[in-house]
Amino acid sequence: MARALVALSCAAGALAGCGHPASMAECDEILELSALIVLRSENVTDPEVVRERTNSFRELRGPELLKGCVGKRITDRAMRCMRSAASAEEFDGCLD
Repeated sequence: MARALVALSCAAGALAGCGHPASMAECDEILELSALIVLRSENVTDPEVVRERTNSFRELRGPELLKGCVGKRITDRAMRCMRSAASAEEFDGCLD
């Protein structure tokens, strides 16, 4: 889950460009997408384990990460890109 933290931190920094202020829902989705990509890279596919680990990460680090994300600039293109990313590299590329 450390990669999810890094990815979300990068996302928060990359959101500073043009676009619109990121909503809580968008930032929560970024956190979720990032966590899912990390879990997939670790071959974690059991839905129960995915839910437990994502919820645990959200409880431990979510408030801090969301605070650094909400209100930062995000584009619709970046959100679409993150939704379709299949790897951490693709996800990070959405934020360039």
